[in-house]
Amino acid sequence: GISPLHRRCFGPERFSFVFRCLSDTFFLTSAPAPSKHNIMGKRTIEALSKEDQALLAPYPRDFEAIPKATNYGKGKDEELNKKLEDDRLTFQQTALINSLKQAVAMRQRPIFTIALIAGDCVILDALHKAGVLNQVKVIFVDTYTLFPETLAFLHEVENHYGFKAEVYHAKGLTQAEYDTKFRPTHFDEKGRLVKVEEYDQMCKVEPLGRAMEEANTDCWINGRRRDHGADRAMLSVWEGVKLNPLAFWSFEDCWLYLQRNNVPYHPLHDAGYASLGDKHSTVKVALTKWMKYEGERSGRFVGLKNSDGSAKTECGIHNRLNPNKKQKTGDSSATAVEVKN
Repeated sequence: GISPLHRRCFGPERFSFVFRCLSDTFFLTSAPAPSKHNIMGKRTIEALSKEDQALLAPYPRDFEAIPKATNYGKGKDEELNKKLEDDRLTFQQTALINSLKQAVAMRQRPIFTIALIAGDCVILDALHKAGVLNQVKVIFVDTYTLFPETLAFLHEVENHYGFKAEVYHAKGLTQAEYDTKFRPTHFDEKGRLVKVEEYDQMCKVEPLGRAMEEANTDCWINGRRRDHGADRAMLSVWEGVKLNPLAFWSFEDCWLYLQRNNVPYHPLHDAGYASLGDKHSTVKVALTKWMKYEGERSGRFVGLKNSDGSAKTECGIHNRLNPNKKQKTGDSSATAVEVKN
């Protein structure tokens, strides 16, 4: 069940594209052009708990707080630049939907790991548009240190798109048990994370590894992009078991898609957070920095360091859970996630 507010605002024009990617030619189906009406209506949240409603209500999510990046110019320049942007986004949206359809057709047990950041919302919406959301297992990891708005938003999108995520967390522990037994050792008296590796393994890596093993996945759909930073700068869309359908998108592209398609987005973006992760290591980012290279994730992992003393830029999920590396090389440095054929 999709909320009436989830509109496909498309006009009558259609575009058809042919593109070459990774030495294979894909003929993309046509996609409708976007509407010029991009205002997100007030979202219906009556189906949610009163607690969730109270957390979501302060944020209008009308895109007014989201910074704009492109200088379109004036007059004819503005008209032509916006038309090119429209055409490009139509191409990207069509390619995204086709990649997801192809993945579901080719693979047997696809999963989508969702953290509810902007790119994840793009993929979730595209899975719905592709008509394959019910064929993909959606995995959400509750680290027990998330913003409460994140969990409220998860409930909102579950209701909005009519699916139920499988929620994983530290093995055998409730929130209260984690807070009592492990939070005092993971965090100091000022609330700073001091046992970074131990925390990552318990609250992120092990839960997701368990989810992947239980799903026996052969296709891990995720939202990594090249513009996230140097660690991801060489990504392709198809990466063995991993599928990175937004690899060549920019952060601005994600927001253009969200606004064009009137997609629900995390409420704390309206409060100045470019990306959302754990509450203890996520800070707001200056609006002027959002759309720059590495800008989105510049407010993540703040104050955290790896065991070698370098600044932390990854939570450990993607560099410690590597089914491709294990399959191809048998390298034991990656957490053991066996993907069976």
